[in-house]
Amino acid sequence: MNNIRVQFTIPNVDKMANLEVNINGEKRKMKFRIVNFDWNSETGSSEELINVLREQIKNYDSEWELYHIGTPQNDQIPVTFRFHNG
Repeated sequence: MNNIRVQFTIPNVDKMANLEVNINGEKRKMKFRIVNFDWNSETGSSEELINVLREQIKNYDSEWELYHIGTPQNDQIPVTFRFHNG
């Protein structure tokens, strides 16, 4: 088993979350970043918005990998990236 997925909520995170987990006595640090991209349905079809979001994610800082795409709210869509640890 290489990966374990644990879903939990961290309240009141604005932009960045640094986590430290303990796995079998080994401490590991993880960084997550939340970026809000524009998601205004009045400016294009769902397909067009998806294509724009896909390009924004594709061209995002290569040190960060896509982790989660949230639910659009208030003309924005939250995207969570995880920092590459090596």
